[in-house]
Amino acid sequence: MQTSVEHVDDGRARITVTVPAAEVDRHIADAYGRIGAKLRIPGFRPGKAPRPVVDTHVGRDAVLADAQEELISDSYGQAVSAEDLRTYGQPDVGELDALEPGSDYTYTAEVSLRPELTLSSAEGFAVTVPPQRSSDREIDAQIDYTRERFATLEVVERPAGDGDFVLISFVGTVDGEPYEGNTVDKYLYEMGRGLMPPDFDAAIVGASAGASVVAEFEIPDTSSNPEFVGKRARFEIDVHEVKAKVLPALDDEFAANVGGFDSFDEYREDVRSKLDAAKASGHSHQVEVAVLAALVERLEGEVPEEMIEARASTMTRDFFQTLEDRGFTLPQYVEATGATPEQIQADIAGQAAVRVREELALEALFRARGLEITEADESEAILALVSGDEAEAVRMRQNLTANGALPIVREQIVHERALAWLMENAAVSEKEPAAGEPDGGADESAARTKKRAGKSTRKKAEAPVEEE
Repeated sequence: MQTSVEHVDDGRARITVTVPAAEVDRHIADAYGRIGAKLRIPGFRPGKAPRPVVDTHVGRDAVLADAQEELISDSYGQAVSAEDLRTYGQPDVGELDALEPGSDYTYTAEVSLRPELTLSSAEGFAVTVPPQRSSDREIDAQIDYTRERFATLEVVERPAGDGDFVLISFVGTVDGEPYEGNTVDKYLYEMGRGLMPPDFDAAIVGASAGASVVAEFEIPDTSSNPEFVGKRARFEIDVHEVKAKVLPALDDEFAANVGGFDSFDEYREDVRSKLDAAKASGHSHQVEVAVLAALVERLEGEVPEEMIEARASTMTRDFFQTLEDRGFTLPQYVEATGATPEQIQADIAGQAAVRVREELALEALFRARGLEITEADESEAILALVSGDEAEAVRMRQNLTANGALPIVREQIVHERALAWLMENAAVSEKEPAAGEPDGGADESAARTKKRAGKSTRKKAEAPVEEE
């Protein structure tokens, strides 16, 4: 097979492929075999009917079209691998001539090439990441989270305030009419959690055990009952008890209860040790994310939108495959996460844009630093794909070459080699994030855990205005 490449405008290339007559005849023979095997012709076993008989049943042009499709599919992949073309999108083969048995076959295909963008600079990379060791603030946050889990509720002889728990009964109406489940008896309600509109809590604030109060307000559009939105709600509330959350003292007894430690100092050191181990394991990833972001900032040139769309399409297929592998449907995932299909697709599109820019930036760095790939590197990468099986590696190389995927293997080596250079040569400094600034460490993790844990597992009091 002969190939040639002509570079045309706008980052496209025209590949000319000539397939020898022997290969043309082989594909035609294979097409007759495939089609004949599907036919049920009286007097002939499947696949054994002569070509003229097959032509009578399906038409010679249909057989040659099938052979042509397979021939182009096979030869195009080989041509891409042979010319080491880094393409994206589908090739445009235009109008094709028909196959002729016993003759060479030539066709051309236009395809988009991955752009070779540049960097504003390929040296002097410096990033700042959170330190590998935990700060006292992070340790305190983790201990506070654990302390909340061991909190108790105690009856107090004082008026209710924000953050208290109140044991209440109430009768509710909407526009003066009762609704199903409008009477609730002795429900333990947490103030300030947003389970009901602020006016409901405001009516209870200042009330002591034995008091009766009334809450009246217009039902907001955040209600979980849309049919009541905008109507007037009234609740006659009886307060039976006021309970306060009591946090345990941070002492040796607390340390013994949470983990069997002999002292609070021992418990605190254990928290520090575990947080340090977690941060150290994620430190390399934090550095990688930071240096890639610094590299992408230096990328110059336009990223083709078609590349991003193609990557998003691939990532979407992978997302649905992952859901299927885990036994989830999309509606189940949406219900579990609260994300809409539109949000999911937007997130995937955003991630695709980031990934494409990172890869193009790594390729630009590879070229700028004069890095190289040897044949040994390529062979090693293929061998790794088949877990070190040398015989299988030979077959894998043949498949990759035939499918036009060998340049993808080279791309991956380029990305890995460039990233390794970047990780080795970037100046990395550590700085503790300011209070309230996300750092991906213990504070942020504890906050997310608190938010999830804060979702009550108790059945909510039946009311038409529960806020979502």
